Amino acid sequence: MQELVEKISNIVERVRGLEDSREKLSGFLREVATKVEFSGDVLEKDMIVSVEKVDLKGKTVVGVDGGLSQHAYHGVDLILTRAVAAVFHYGSKTKVEYFPSSIVTPQLIVVADPYSDEEFIVSSSLERQKGEIDVAREVVEKIKPDIILMDGSIVPHGNDKPSKNSPAWERYERVFESFKKLYLASPMLAGCVEDSRGRRFCEIISEQVLSGLGNVQVDKLKKVLEGTRDTNLLFHLLKPGERTFVFRFSRDSSAHPVLADLGGWGEKIYCFYIKTAEFDRPVRVDFVSDQPVEDANKIAQIVLATACHSSYGIPAPIIEADLRAKLSEKDVLDVYGQLVDKLGITTSLMKLRRDQRPF
Repeated sequence: MQELVEKISNIVERVRGLEDSREKLSGFLREVATKVEFSGDVLEKDMIVSVEKVDLKGKTVVGVDGGLSQHAYHGVDLILTRAVAAVFHYGSKTKVEYFPSSIVTPQLIVVADPYSDEEFIVSSSLERQKGEIDVAREVVEKIKPDIILMDGSIVPHGNDKPSKNSPAWERYERVFESFKKLYLASPMLAGCVEDSRGRRFCEIISEQVLSGLGNVQVDKLKKVLEGTRDTNLLFHLLKPGERTFVFRFSRDSSAHPVLADLGGWGEKIYCFYIKTAEFDRPVRVDFVSDQPVEDANKIAQIVLATACHSSYGIPAPIIEADLRAKLSEKDVLDVYGQLVDKLGITTSLMKLRRDQRPF
């Protein structure tokens, strides 16, 4: 026990030291922010941009999220997904409606292919994404909102890309075709990444700010950045109501494992971070645009205006969509119970041994 206490004490000291270093680095960056002009992957000259407060009266803002519950059995795998759009009509009183409805029956996908555990997880994630994208596109076509805010990125995660000989590859291709249709249909589309683990901002700062300094402390500062995610640094760097410059999602979309599959759309994906809440980390916003700086200003204004909690920086339409869409393990177990009632315990429906250990 004493050994564990000592390890915890060491971790505490290490984390405290890292946070102090990041806070000091952030203070330094604010001092030099106006002295550095950015280029290349960065589309604005200023590191920090103040976001203008706007009145949302007359605007329609849509938040889209999806729920997922999944379970593997001996011969089949069950996937439940549900996607919901929360449509906020802002006026003297805010009116909220839901698409396709306030209570959506989950979609059941039965996978009989001999998937590996990894392929099953990827397939489940792809099914959830496709449901969200399709709902978002239907909302655009039927309601014509000012903006669609997706929960998460508007680009699939690299971990969701299966190999081409995987039985999940066809699902991956369908998701990408859906994304392209959504990009084309949406007047303005952005994704708010709840827990970004990205490092692109830190990499840009290291390359375009620190590398240009003739200072013996540069190597030490770069070392701090190497162990820092963007949101760790930006929590200290940004003040509420500020965003970073706009930068490309990837410096080379044609070489990016996911953007390359989007063709020309991959070159139109951009990002920025915005601090919407005083006591929360900045939110990464990914968006597709032909005029990225102009659109970034509009998106940032809407994201800031719809994030209403001081310690949770996600826009209200996304929060509401999440509450309507979420699924639990109990949901898929209920479906399993109904299948067993009708079929009995067949070999295909036998639980995996790890789920039915007698001890």
